[in-house]
Amino acid sequence: MKNFTQPGICLVEIGGSACAGCHQLMPAAREAAQKFSVPFFYFDESQSAELIKEWSVKTVPSLFLVDGGVPFAEAHGFQPQEILEYWIEYKLQEHKNGR
Repeated sequence: MKNFTQPGICLVEIGGSACAGCHQLMPAAREAAQKFSVPFFYFDESQSAELIKEWSVKTVPSLFLVDGGVPFAEAHGFQPQEILEYWIEYKLQEHKNGR
């Protein structure tokens, strides 16, 4: 996969097929993204080498809030949905305020 160029803000998870935490995170991340009306994308690490290198992904699962293909916030590891929602809300507000 070469460069992720989705316009606007979205939530991206990079995970792995053998990663239990990745599979647990995906539905929670998808639901949290829907709550904030942002598209959700999932990429498997085995098919995303260029993106992993570009975004310096060191571990899976990794979540990124992205605007126009450029990450502005990231989180790593499994988080419960409530924590994800707090994180997304805070990071979206921070981004809106130009921080």
